Amino acid sequence: MPLPSDLLHSGPTRLRALQPEDVNHMAAWENDPTHWQVTGTVAPYSRQALEALCSGHQDLYTAGQLRWIIEEEGCAVGAVDLYEFQARDQRAGIGILVQPDARGRGIAGRALEIALRHAECALLLHSVHAEVHADHPGSIALFEAAGFQEVGRYSDWTRTTEGWKDVVLFQRMMLTSP
Repeated sequence: MPLPSDLLHSGPTRLRALQPEDVNHMAAWENDPTHWQVTGTVAPYSRQALEALCSGHQDLYTAGQLRWIIEEEGCAVGAVDLYEFQARDQRAGIGILVQPDARGRGIAGRALEIALRHAECALLLHSVHAEVHADHPGSIALFEAAGFQEVGRYSDWTRTTEGWKDVVLFQRMMLTSP
């Protein structure tokens, strides 16, 4: 069965590969310390490292990760990552970031829908999982609305400046599984 031509689009939202001109966006997102609690980052990325990321081809099977830029009406507003990709077990983790001035407009939901459609139709994944801080109700609602089920919880999993935080584990089984 051929892949749909609109695989990476949903309304005004589209996912696209990283481009060299994304360096400034990536620097702003990756080097924002308020995101580090969620991403596990402990130090800023150098511009050189981000330029290499944005200009290089990402091979999912080699890197185990695939990153897209979220565009809304042609403007970069965030990123989606498939990570911990396991070809043999047909699974991957998923993470999403939408910049603050673009939140609350349904962009994250559409971007997640697009990424999941790609995971199912193009990558033939059996399962996708996400880890969400328990004190992020918007992220929890996003994944629940996309059909993810809570399958567990890590207690006191992430140490932050406010103390320890629980992480909720979500999983979504894909429909087209051989």
